[in-house]
Amino acid sequence: MHAPWGRDVGKASAGPDQYVNRWDIDVRYSGHMDYSRPVEAIIPGATGRLLATLARVEAELPVSTLASIARVGRTRASGIIGELSALGIVERREIGRTVMVSLARHSAAGEVIDRLAHLGTEVIARLRSLASELEPAPETLLLFGSFARGKAGANSDLDLLAVRSPSADPDRWATALSVFAGQAHELAGNRVQVLDYDLDDLRRKAGPKAKVGRDFWHALRRDAIVLAGSQLDDLIGNA
Repeated sequence: MHAPWGRDVGKASAGPDQYVNRWDIDVRYSGHMDYSRPVEAIIPGATGRLLATLARVEAELPVSTLASIARVGRTRASGIIGELSALGIVERREIGRTVMVSLARHSAAGEVIDRLAHLGTEVIARLRSLASELEPAPETLLLFGSFARGKAGANSDLDLLAVRSPSADPDRWATALSVFAGQAHELAGNRVQVLDYDLDDLRRKAGPKAKVGRDFWHALRRDAIVLAGSQLDDLIGNA
C-alpha cells in the first residue's frame, strides 16, 4: 500500500516540455501495468494472447484465424479454447469442419475479460470521478501523452496538466493536487507526473504569442482529455 504523497522537484526553466511541478510517485512494484496489452499483462502466455484477440473483435473467428493473430499454434489454441469454452468464457460452435469462437461477453467471466481489455478507458473514467472531487477545483485538469492517445505501455507515465484557479489558496491547491497524484498512481499503477501552472503562467507559455514549445502545446491540444474544468483553448483565448 502506498500513501498518496509526492515530491515537488521545483520549477523547470528550459521550456514547457519540462515539468514545472512534478509529483514523482515512488513505485515499489516489480513492474507497471501495460495498458496497450492489459489482458496479456494479467493473463500471460498463450491463453492471454487468445483472450486479448477475442476481446478486440465483436465477430466470431475461426480457430485457425484466431491462432494466427494471437501467434499460438493451431493445436495448442484448440486445446486452450476447449478449456475456456468449458469455463464459459468463450463461445464455440462448429460450422462443418470449421470451429468458430467468440468471447462470451454475456457471462460474468467474459465480461471481466472484456472490461480488462478496455482497462485504459475505465481508468480515465475513474480519474474523472476523482478529479470532480478536487477542492479547490482546477481551472482545468488534463490527461495527455500516451495514456490520452491509448498507447500507454508498461513504462508509460500518467501525464497530467493542472491549472490552478486564481482564487485558489496555493497551499490548499498543492496539497489537493498531491493527494490526487497519489490516488491516480494507486489507480493506474504507473508513475504519475504533473505539470502544475497558475492561469497567468499558462497563458504566457501556451498563448498564441508564445515562441517556445509550440510542438508540445500543439500535441497537447490534439491529444489531451479533459478530466475536470475547461478545454485548454477556452482558458488561453487570445491572451
